[in-house]
Amino acid sequence: MLRRLGTPKPSRAQARPLTTAQAASVSSTAMKLTHALVLSLDAETTGTDTSQDRIVELGGVYMQAGAQVGPVLRALVDPKKYIPAKATQIHGIRNEDVEGQPQWPVLAARLAVHFDAGPVLCGYNFLEFDGPLIDAENARQGIEWRVPRCLDPFRWTYWGDRGMTSRKLGAVCEHYGVELPEDRAHTADADALATGQLLMAMVLEGVIPDDVEQAFVEQDRISAFIAREFQRFGRFLYEDRGDGTIRVGLGKHCGSPLAEVDDGYLKWLLGRPEMPDEARSVIRQALGQVEQIGLF
Repeated sequence: MLRRLGTPKPSRAQARPLTTAQAASVSSTAMKLTHALVLSLDAETTGTDTSQDRIVELGGVYMQAGAQVGPVLRALVDPKKYIPAKATQIHGIRNEDVEGQPQWPVLAARLAVHFDAGPVLCGYNFLEFDGPLIDAENARQGIEWRVPRCLDPFRWTYWGDRGMTSRKLGAVCEHYGVELPEDRAHTADADALATGQLLMAMVLEGVIPDDVEQAFVEQDRISAFIAREFQRFGRFLYEDRGDGTIRVGLGKHCGSPLAEVDDGYLKWLLGRPEMPDEARSVIRQALGQVEQIGLF
């Protein structure tokens, strides 16, 4: 069951605790992520539709100053919905595993206790997936509370590491030196622990501000930018975060300047029907094609 946090005692974790010098440099005038109690949360599900699919497992871990605090929290959930084989292949949870397990209202009540304690919440792709999924579960069951604000390392890597060919949790953890054993990936508790460690690694590398409020303000800012960029280019192109150079946003040339990509690949991109008009126009210009403008 998802256990209620009592008076936690630090336990060993894979993330490196702050050094004495790092801890001493933290100001006491503002809440710092390097000192705050962080709850990292992850959900495994019956599928990827946040409005229709159900949660089958919740995992959580508390982190503080780079170390795990208290036990890892894990709970299976009876979704009252068939778990497709495709989902089981990802997280390993079978229909028989969740028979007789608590249903969502029980888990929601336990989860609310953790949220009410006021930790800084974090989760990987939580803003796009886990959070909306939890809110949809609550709405379906007539439960009034909604998830609090959340720091999402996925959003930050989509901003600062946009040229990475993979932004899956395992790939990003490897990029930042965080260990996520391959045989434990896609288990909610292991993913939650790795996400908490990833958040701290990104703070220590200066990707995410250490000040809690500043981190949320910056996340809102980059989220708005990413949303506008997606409307313009979809996943196909993006602007370099430094000099504004247009770069390819997916595939084998992800991260490459558009001007340096071979014509064959650009023509392949143009064949994608879901490409936004502005992205299509930019690629045509790169190919030297003149757009046909109707006069009537």
